[in-house]
Amino acid sequence: MPREGSESDGTPGIGPGYAVWQLSKALSALDDNLSQQARAHAAERITRWQQVIAHALQGTAHYGSPTPFADVPAWVTLEVVTGGFATGRLLAGGALTEHERELAASIPGVRPGFERLDINAWHLTDEGVAALQRRLASGDYRVDVPEEAALATVAWLLGQQRVEQARRLIETIVPYFDCLRFFPAPAQGLPVSAAQVHVVGAGEVRQQLAKRPAQPRLAVQKQVIETRLPLYDAAIALCLSTYQEGWPCRCYPQGWHEQAAKLCAQFDAACRAHSSAKGRAMELFTLLAQCSEAPGTLTGRQVGRIRRIVDDFVRKHGLPDSHAHRQYRARQRGQVATPGHHLIARAVSERLARYPADAGICDFAALCEPITTEEAQAFKLAQGVVLPQAIRRRLERCRSGTLTELIDCGVITSGDTVAQVLPAMAAELCSAGLGDAQLRRLYAATYAAFRRRRSLLLLHLHKQVALSDLPWVEAVEGDRQPEAVAADAARQALVEASALTLSAFPQAILPNKLLQELRALCKAAALDLPWVDEVAADIFMGEFSNRFIRAARQAAQSMAGTLYARYYDIDTDALATLADRPKAALAWWQRSQRACNSLAVLSAERAQAELGGYHPATNGTIIEQQQILTTQNLALLFCELGLKTLLQPRLGTLALTCFKWVCARQQIRLEHRHARLVMLKNTAYAWRQMVFYLAMLDEPERQRAFEAIETHFAAQPAAWRDQFLPAMLGLRLAAAGHRLPQGEPSAEGARVFLGWSTQPHWLLPS
Repeated sequence: MPREGSESDGTPGIGPGYAVWQLSKALSALDDNLSQQARAHAAERITRWQQVIAHALQGTAHYGSPTPFADVPAWVTLEVVTGGFATGRLLAGGALTEHERELAASIPGVRPGFERLDINAWHLTDEGVAALQRRLASGDYRVDVPEEAALATVAWLLGQQRVEQARRLIETIVPYFDCLRFFPAPAQGLPVSAAQVHVVGAGEVRQQLAKRPAQPRLAVQKQVIETRLPLYDAAIALCLSTYQEGWPCRCYPQGWHEQAAKLCAQFDAACRAHSSAKGRAMELFTLLAQCSEAPGTLTGRQVGRIRRIVDDFVRKHGLPDSHAHRQYRARQRGQVATPGHHLIARAVSERLARYPADAGICDFAALCEPITTEEAQAFKLAQGVVLPQAIRRRLERCRSGTLTELIDCGVITSGDTVAQVLPAMAAELCSAGLGDAQLRRLYAATYAAFRRRRSLLLLHLHKQVALSDLPWVEAVEGDRQPEAVAADAARQALVEASALTLSAFPQAILPNKLLQELRALCKAAALDLPWVDEVAADIFMGEFSNRFIRAARQAAQSMAGTLYARYYDIDTDALATLADRPKAALAWWQRSQRACNSLAVLSAERAQAELGGYHPATNGTIIEQQQILTTQNLALLFCELGLKTLLQPRLGTLALTCFKWVCARQQIRLEHRHARLVMLKNTAYAWRQMVFYLAMLDEPERQRAFEAIETHFAAQPAAWRDQFLPAMLGLRLAAAGHRLPQGEPSAEGARVFLGWSTQPHWLLPS
């Protein structure tokens, strides 16, 4: 078993180039101007990428394998950074937690330096097993990483007199007692509810509010409005008193020079106390100081400049002593009179102290009340101050509710966020088939912890570790009793989660993290559906698994004769007869042969690309064709799960939403080439989603949707309309019943809108 430096089997894996690039980004982000917390976070990121590079250079990690470290089992939870690279750190290992230190102090005979080994072993004694069984009965535990459920499962098995199963599980985990934590910590929150979910716990929001820094720009704005603007108004009034025949500096009332000198001194003091002033205010006071000391030295150009500044002020704001101008300044003072948001945030953070740290909050009425008398005294605030919208938005992040409620109030903002909260629902549904209440609760906690694991970078069609691969989960899977009620509930949750996600974010494909949860719900619902992940272009090996081929065959049945098939020129008959990938493993020199993978070959032919290369852009064109042929899960959702009927009344609106999203994103000016390429990919994906929604509509509804799309297109800037017209022409031709060529533009100038290209994209400026 490795400690922090693990050994590999020496098989060549992924090179360190990507990790070096990420390290350079992390080093560039380390700025002296960062807060202490931000600097610590940046330093941790640098350390993690240094570990990845060290393993890659030393050959101690086999990246691309489910077991990147030879002596670390696949079920061990690894620390994984962006791109799926494991750092070598074990999340159930490392330094002792506070709970472990407390246990070590309370258990006799625990040896210094061997605390984790001795505590794990103590949980196998009669006293330790009894303690675990009491906590299982009360529910007073939490599982942060899956390994922490192992000994609790042993205790449950022993309580069921299943000694042999417990013994086999112990034999599996004992070799790692010295470095992994196999026992849970006490609970800090409320039990998980399938109906109520939350994105962030109250404790995390409380910490964020308590550490909210003062905003220097607001302090400057307050100083400008309360100190400098009155001085500026007085300077304008002084200049106006020197006007004669429309020109300043023609006559000076008695005592004027003394007043001007005093005003300039006050302005200089205000600038020294805070940041220096800029713009017209500084220019006017510079000229005013010269005028107060030696008015005869002013040139005609300088007098003209004073006139321009004063006249522009009066034209825009009115005379300084006018009623309208005084009201305007009063409103400005009122806007900055409220205390700093950081002070209010600290007061609100104390309100969160009475809530469990890991739980969400349903009732926000008490949290959003104005500042009380006690809070005003404790935090030097005025009583009755209303919470700013920025603070209320931060509070909303720990709101607990149904998926629909959290989407409606803006807490859930993407499919990835849905994936964050869905495990809370899926955990209970997946555990419903277990007869014992204690086992159901433990299984749900293990499930939620397992879903927090980050996926590894895998090559050669390797699969990620499944929940059932964990030895302690495998030991109790046989207890699952098939229940029609639980299966129906899981199916309903699957349909609702999918429909809500597509309705809220119709332009986005389902992210891989969300697909993990949908697969789990499928299993609980006893459904066998070929969900397909988004494949990364930089690790594509030129093959698709049989799951992709099966998804393509199912999509062909629902796409035949539709707008979607015409737009993308899909031969649905050929697609429906794709052969499965050979089950026998092929040597590397055979993988480019036609018999290797029918879907990969077809996708490459449609992309006019060659398989077997490692150029990301070329791979991207092949992967995009696979997404077109499989519809990237849309056909599965609409035809296998019935979303076509469920979403039928909203499909026209969803299509228009996609089109509006494409128009908006396409017109954002992006400086960096990579950002423009990402925009192209995402807008092409959204366009494909739109075409699919249109294909699912009946002819009258589709015609109305087309009219709404054309109306929105006509309202866009003319220059962008000209640039995007080939895509619109293609959509019009497909709607009229024509099939579009997939390579060069048609005779009418129509093009299929794709996101990936090995040549300069026609939608990007040259």
